[in-house]
Amino acid sequence: NPQLNRYDKTRTASLYDEMLRRLGSIPGARSVSFSQPALLSGSTSSTDIFIEGHDYAGASIDRFESTRRRGDEMYQVMVSPGFFQTLGIPLLAGRLLTDHDDQESPRVVVINEAAARKYFARENPVGRRFSNLIEKRTDIEIVGVVRDVRYNSLREPPPATMYQPLLQRCCPGVTVEVRTASDPAGLIGAVRDTIRRIDPNLPVMNMTTQAEQVEGRLTQERLFARACALFGGLALALASIGLFGLMSYSVARRTNEIGIRMALGAQRIDVVSLVMKESMTMVVAGVGIGLLAAVAAGRLVATLLFGLAPSDPVTIVIVTMIMMGVSAVAGYLPARRAARVDPMIALRCE
Repeated sequence: NPQLNRYDKTRTASLYDEMLRRLGSIPGARSVSFSQPALLSGSTSSTDIFIEGHDYAGASIDRFESTRRRGDEMYQVMVSPGFFQTLGIPLLAGRLLTDHDDQESPRVVVINEAAARKYFARENPVGRRFSNLIEKRTDIEIVGVVRDVRYNSLREPPPATMYQPLLQRCCPGVTVEVRTASDPAGLIGAVRDTIRRIDPNLPVMNMTTQAEQVEGRLTQERLFARACALFGGLALALASIGLFGLMSYSVARRTNEIGIRMALGAQRIDVVSLVMKESMTMVVAGVGIGLLAAVAAGRLVATLLFGLAPSDPVTIVIVTMIMMGVSAVAGYLPARRAARVDPMIALRCE
């Protein structure tokens, strides 16, 4: 934050330009950009906008006046040229922000897909104009549309967002993003040293990698996943023990029947197949019921899942195969013991 070191707007703009140039020359740095607020910082900023051609009858510019309608809400992020390339956000329509979008040029913004869908559902938003004041609806031009990204939260869908040029709205403090050609953690020291050479008194805080930042936001999901894995493992163990006990009891009750079958010419493989068929029938029925219950319950935990659908087919297939494999082992042990029964002993068993 340059203002903590008594930078005014003019010096701050020059400082940002110097930082972009010198940070971009660090070996291993592919691109450099600034933004405010930072990625996944939990800090958000929104404003009312008034789009040219939209009806705002009865709208009020007073955000604290709840009895009258306000404008359309748009979240805002201030970014420098190269921001979208640094974070890997693809352009869908129009153009990105450039060095020419400064305080001397007309005001422009780039919006995300959510904003385009919400406010320009059947129209091309590129070239449309809006303003933060209801009296002036042509101050700001939309020059591009980029793909939605979970910039503010990993759990919530991206809101309607506009990216404004940092050169047109100088911020007192920014976050520096550096895309690297190798391990980003290896460049943290070089970035810090470069900033110190520009101004040793410039406050630099909280340097981290994007992966570490994302991991820090997934604490709840990670805890939930570990708890599910623990209880899932316990459930699998209990199911296997139960199946083993049930099949052992079934074999013990059918010892006489097994002896008769073997006396009449049944082979050991036939006995194993008989017991395994009964075992797998119960397993298939149980897995089927469990899958139906899992799909139904998946909607209840969808908000706790990140990057995974409630009915993820790969996960379901893997879990089903594990359950079938463990159950097959649990059923095979009693089946093998049944196949070793001496027919004469089995015939005398009641």
